Amino acid sequence: MTVTELGWERCLAATKAVRSYASPNFGFQQQLQEYEQTLLKEVGPYRAWIRHDYGRNPFQDQEELQRLLAQQEESGSRGGSCTAPPAPTHPAIPPLLVSC
Repeated sequence: MTVTELGWERCLAATKAVRSYASPNFGFQQQLQEYEQTLLKEVGPYRAWIRHDYGRNPFQDQEELQRLLAQQEESGSRGGSCTAPPAPTHPAIPPLLVSC
């Protein structure tokens, strides 16, 4: 949530898309909600500092997560139970494997 501009529910959905067994307990989900509602509002200056000092993120996390979620939603509407995540766009990162 700090790196991308996705909310806690979308981040959790993306995590479950590649790790279907992910099941955070209620307390952790509450912490994510609180982080989104309070601390995340303070992230803007932090993101600006990171971009200023380190430049553009070569990993394109936001775009890859959005593609993954769209792919997951599409497969869910077709009744599919498992999809492979999109291939990473950065050559140093190996693709994730999903087993069903």
